Amino acid sequence: MQKIGYPFVLCLALSGLVWGNTTLAQSGVKVEMEEVVDDRFSDGPLRGSLQLRMALSGKDLERAEAARVIVREARDDRGTDLLADREIPDFESTEYGEKLNVRLHNPARQATSFQLNGAIELFVPSRDPNSRVRVEKALARLDTPINAKGLRAAKISVTPLSREKYKERTTGEKLDEAKIAEIRERGKAEGASDEEITEAIEFIKALQELGGGELSEGAVVLAASTDTFDRIQRIDILGADGKPMSISSRSTSSWGNDAVMTLEPSEPLPKN
Repeated sequence: MQKIGYPFVLCLALSGLVWGNTTLAQSGVKVEMEEVVDDRFSDGPLRGSLQLRMALSGKDLERAEAARVIVREARDDRGTDLLADREIPDFESTEYGEKLNVRLHNPARQATSFQLNGAIELFVPSRDPNSRVRVEKALARLDTPINAKGLRAAKISVTPLSREKYKERTTGEKLDEAKIAEIRERGKAEGASDEEITEAIEFIKALQELGGGELSEGAVVLAASTDTFDRIQRIDILGADGKPMSISSRSTSSWGNDAVMTLEPSEPLPKN
């Protein structure tokens, strides 16, 4: 996967709930702080947050298909750590505009400014001819890993599931002590608090109580590890004309390091 990174440092002053614009030019990419909202509320496990909206522009965006902002450090002038999510975020498509959203913890009420350090990364697949893998008749053999040279070279294994296997997988993957321990270990490695990890576990349990649910007609289900899906920028289903079909719904559910992605096309799948 080809990506270009641009480091940035922004220092913003408090001004009520919304800050004014701040820009940073960085060799072909301009980052404009479009909006900063300090949203404060508390309702059970739900908490407010400091929400940032950045707009990107510049010549280096022309060939980029997606972008993301990676925050390395965020602190207010009182020393409060504002970094809410320490995971590397997913790339966001730039198809409909170059807007990036960042969620941080609320600053201290006495704070008058905060500083943000990080990087903007652009996803530019045209720089690497091997960044795209096209698989013919990918759904011809269900419940068997897709056999494609490009996937093998990247050490990626993805399995299209039948409805029977999907139901078995989503209703049978109950959280046992081993899986709960794995979730806790991954959560701590990513910097989550014990409270946040426990809330995530309870949320997963609640979802599992609902069962696997019914798949819509023509839905495509893919199974892989969460680590594998993290490495994949996008999966498209090609129509009879060879162009990506419109997908009305994309969702991913996971249990530990096992994950299932469901794609629901807006129209019936073509043969093969």
